[in-house]
Order: sequence, then C-alpha cells, then structure tokens
Amino acid sequence: MSQEHAKAVHRAYELLNRRDAEALVDLCADDFVMDMSERVFNPDTYRGPGGIRRFLGDVDAAWQSYRWTVEDTRIVDDVVVAMLRCQGQSREGGPEVDWHVAWVWKLRGETPISLRFYRDPARALEAAGLRE
Repeated sequence: MSQEHAKAVHRAYELLNRRDAEALVDLCADDFVMDMSERVFNPDTYRGPGGIRRFLGDVDAAWQSYRWTVEDTRIVDDVVVAMLRCQGQSREGGPEVDWHVAWVWKLRGETPISLRFYRDPARALEAAGLRE
C-alpha cells in the first residue's frame, strides 16, 4: 500500500500547486483535517471541504506565488511524511521565501484523512516514529 500512499500525497501537492480546490476536496476524506497551527504566518486548523477551500484562499490572499515541492517521502503504515521545499513571494513584497518543512499525512487506504504541518522536518519524522 505504501506506493499508493505516496501517489496520493504527490497528487495532493499537484492539486495544491494548481490551486484546484475541488479536485483536492474530491481526493480527501469528507472529515479531512489540516493542522497548520505551527505555521509562522496565519496558523490555523482547517476542517472538511470548506476548510480545504479556505486554506487555498488564505494562501492566495497572502502569497503572490507559492509552490510546494516534494523532496522526499517517508512512509510508515498509513502515514506519509512529505519533506518539502516551499518557495513563495508575499503579496506584501520583500524577499522570496525558500524554506524546508514537512507535512505528516495520515491516510485511510488511498484517501488522505489528515495532515499536520511541521516547521522542523526532524520533528515531523519523530512524530511519525521515524529517524532522519
């Protein structure tokens, strides 16, 4: 099942980068939860289809451009840790951001049911029971 898990997570980032909220809603469980409370900018938790739409709206409101690139995935059972490079340009101007973070996804079969954002990729690995 691990290949299917990884494919679902990669598909989610494709949809996020295209800002295709409706396709992302279709991919995820109806009770999907995005815990983004560890973000520096706009920490929040998003729930369900409305939460997915609101998350993408918040991204578009804050960022002129923003892209998630999956650099690595680690899989254990029904959990995928996506190691990401995030690049963006704020609508407020200033230098472009370029940082490395991780999202821990939980899946039921091939369906994402939740994710949690970590500023520190090592903490994400630890939370999933993995090591660097």
